[in-house]
Amino acid sequence: MHSNLMVVLAGGLALVAAAQAPGTRYLSPRWSPDGQRILFEANIESPQRLDLYVIELDGSAPVKLRENGRGGSWSRDGSRVLYAAMLESNLDVFDMAADGRDVRQLTRDSTMDYMPAWSPDGRRIVFVSIPRGPGMRHDVYVMNADGTGRAAVTQTPAEEMGPTWSPDGRWIAFGSNRDGNWELYAATADGREVRRLTSDPAADNGPAFSPDGRFIAFASNRDGTVGIWRIRADGTEPTRLGTHPGATPVWSPDGRRLAYAAQVDGASGIFVMNADGTDARRLTALPVVPPDRLARVRWLAGCWERRSSQRVTLEMWMPPDGNLMLGASRTVQGGVTREFEHLRLEAPNDSGIVYTALPSGQPETPFRSTLVSDSGFTVENLAHDFPQRIIYRRRGADSLVARIEGPGPNGPRGIDFPMRRIACTTL
Repeated sequence: MHSNLMVVLAGGLALVAAAQAPGTRYLSPRWSPDGQRILFEANIESPQRLDLYVIELDGSAPVKLRENGRGGSWSRDGSRVLYAAMLESNLDVFDMAADGRDVRQLTRDSTMDYMPAWSPDGRRIVFVSIPRGPGMRHDVYVMNADGTGRAAVTQTPAEEMGPTWSPDGRWIAFGSNRDGNWELYAATADGREVRRLTSDPAADNGPAFSPDGRFIAFASNRDGTVGIWRIRADGTEPTRLGTHPGATPVWSPDGRRLAYAAQVDGASGIFVMNADGTDARRLTALPVVPPDRLARVRWLAGCWERRSSQRVTLEMWMPPDGNLMLGASRTVQGGVTREFEHLRLEAPNDSGIVYTALPSGQPETPFRSTLVSDSGFTVENLAHDFPQRIIYRRRGADSLVARIEGPGPNGPRGIDFPMRRIACTTL
């Protein structure tokens, strides 16, 4: 596998990772030429895979255009879409009809090629290429729209990312760390002239020319948070736009709005705001928060102790998250661990909970709930030898009784284990 593959998968632009929290990520919005739709990439269906989606400006449900696609770009007439995809452990550039059909592979080089964008006249494509070998080198390349005529625009030992065309097709702006810090640069399409546009101790990346060529929007953490900024095309007059964190901005075709990816109120999404930073709104829907099906046993989270003159049993439970609680139990006697147990409480569906025990030296055994209430729960597995039933009962805020029941040599038997809550921080 390519040595720099994880760099590509981990976030692309240097500031994107800072603007996106773990979980569902929305990245790289691109306006359709008519200004009515936005193309973006997201890992909605699989945490490890980015897919291409299209969403209408009214925020209706996005439509998946292509599985395993990233860095989309519309053609000038909106009939085709450029993107990059993994094929046999290598990233290559493809284009397809705007409905996802008629796919054509444009690059077949041994390098990793991605972040493609059509020139304004539709005759050329700019993209990033990562050569094989050690190091973090990313070069900017151009090629003809049919994939021929591949030529380097930049070739340095540095990372150069997010190339975008000026409206007249003369310049390509990009982010680079060639001088030791992420700054914005612009190069002529033949690579003969390169200009540095920004010089700031913070990181600048993800440039996008305004449709009239007067401004460049970009992402920067100049004021401590990753947000959307604007400069004039010559690099002067840096201005923060809006208050949202954000990355990968792009102008609407009429230059009146910007779309960008952001993490706001704990949820990633695609946002749209006016070109002056006002009237920001989330375009993609907030994620549906799954119900906390372990809410009624949340009281169990924490540390519980049963102590006698000879034995000390400690049982610890993590708080529920993702409908899962993890627990562990240990019994020590005379300074020696006599037994221990790994525990799980899960809520796979609305019908109840599953308590799974993995005692020391024994196989894992699941027990399914027959009763769950605010004051306790009962789980059982009648196919198990002993116990067949496990019961947890609250006794006030800081004590509980755990009981195991099942068949014994002389009939049914049960054993109680009273425990009291202790502070986990004192352990």
